Amino acid sequence: MGPAPHLTSSKMPELLIRRGVTLAYLLLIYSTLGIVRPVAEFLRSTGILQITVLVLFSVAILLILLWRFKKAGKKRMAVRLGLLVLLVGIAANVEALPEERIHFITYGLLGWLVCWCFENSNTPERKLLRYWILPCLLVWLAGSVDELIQWWLPMRVFDIRDIVFNAVAGMNGIALFATGRGNPP
Repeated sequence: MGPAPHLTSSKMPELLIRRGVTLAYLLLIYSTLGIVRPVAEFLRSTGILQITVLVLFSVAILLILLWRFKKAGKKRMAVRLGLLVLLVGIAANVEALPEERIHFITYGLLGWLVCWCFENSNTPERKLLRYWILPCLLVWLAGSVDELIQWWLPMRVFDIRDIVFNAVAGMNGIALFATGRGNPP
């Protein structure tokens, strides 16, 4: 069976690259689960953990604001700013270790990347599925697998709260992606 009718053969390599990048990013998240805690402990012992988290959030916010800036328009930029304020507000008010706030960046980016994979879908009946439902399900699944992996790792624990952090961050990334999409559903 050939490519889906809504994809031309010229878009297939781009689609494969996007999916490859997204899968590689997810595998990077999973493969670093065992070393994140020691790295965080090192940063904490040197007194730079909080500043590192602050710098990562600042860079992420700057990149989000600049992404497809001209395409976004005033309304979408207002929505984008509102989503960023919501994300930073949630991250700042969560009673968690500073390194746990990184979930909001890592899974926000994952949500964004999943949407990027489906961006070229131009069939109207599939837009809701491909732009919202499928990315949300995939981010929830990825966050759940993340916690299941941690359950098996020494010095790590399964935490349902982290699944929720991952999902909220991923859905925020999905919504942020929508602010730069040409024709939102």
